[in-house]
Amino acid sequence: MDELKKAYELLGLPEGAAKEEVEKRYFILIRRERSTRQREETEQTDEHAMNLEDINKAYKLILEYEEKKTMEEFNAAAYGKYKGMAGSAQKVDHFFSYYKFHVLGVIALILVIIFGTKGYIDHRHKMAELAKLPPIDVSVSFFGEYYSQDGSYPVSDLKPLEANFLSQFPNWKRVQAFFTYVPTDIKSEQDSALIQKSMIDLMMNKADVYILDKSNFGKLATEGSLLPLDGANAAKLGTGDKPELQLKATTEDVPEEHVYGVDISGSPLLKGLPVVGKEYIAGVRVNSARPDNALAFIEKYLE
Repeated sequence: MDELKKAYELLGLPEGAAKEEVEKRYFILIRRERSTRQREETEQTDEHAMNLEDINKAYKLILEYEEKKTMEEFNAAAYGKYKGMAGSAQKVDHFFSYYKFHVLGVIALILVIIFGTKGYIDHRHKMAELAKLPPIDVSVSFFGEYYSQDGSYPVSDLKPLEANFLSQFPNWKRVQAFFTYVPTDIKSEQDSALIQKSMIDLMMNKADVYILDKSNFGKLATEGSLLPLDGANAAKLGTGDKPELQLKATTEDVPEEHVYGVDISGSPLLKGLPVVGKEYIAGVRVNSARPDNALAFIEKYLE
């Protein structure tokens, strides 16, 4: 405490002077000493250098004391209620203050590992279940303004639809179904979002057969997404002499008109399906993995 008292005396201040007064007095003395040092002769410079050193030392000592005093007052207010455990409480608080981001990072990493492991296990389980299933004979996608029988969309449970399809083809073991609701007109932000989702579904769900309304048939046909159904394919389907069932279009790559869709709206098989729409136009994906079965499916609905 004697050193602290001398530090205040050196600065010409009463002990316990406010921090603002200490700083103000310090800068005044520094400027004064530097000005005097510049005017005096060289042989007197060392004495004033010592004065500057003493002033800096005194200023630093007072600041350290003030900081220590302020910290002690803060700790007393923050941890005094813990009494004998104040030191431990302070250490715990400091630990979390300094390492909270590390702790949060570790917690986040643990959660990522847990959910990642769960996702991996679920994926492996799903793959194992799929491996038990027979290979897909054909995949069919309803792509357009279609609804479930109660008027809602999307059709969340596709198993009844797949079972209905499978009942129509006794020789097949498995039919995969997709459902993508695509609004004809964009009237809201939700409709716009559904349009964007349909583009993703189109890329992800690579169906063999598409059942479309006229609006979406026009889009897919002109984009070159559908297989031509005239010529040899028309002979397989038996639609060569039924022009009223044929829907034609042109594409950027093929400017001549070709048949890309067949109207199956009159098929009685549609009545048993849990999907409702105004138009049913069947087309085959241009790069279908099972084109023969896709044609067999459409042929069945044309009978």
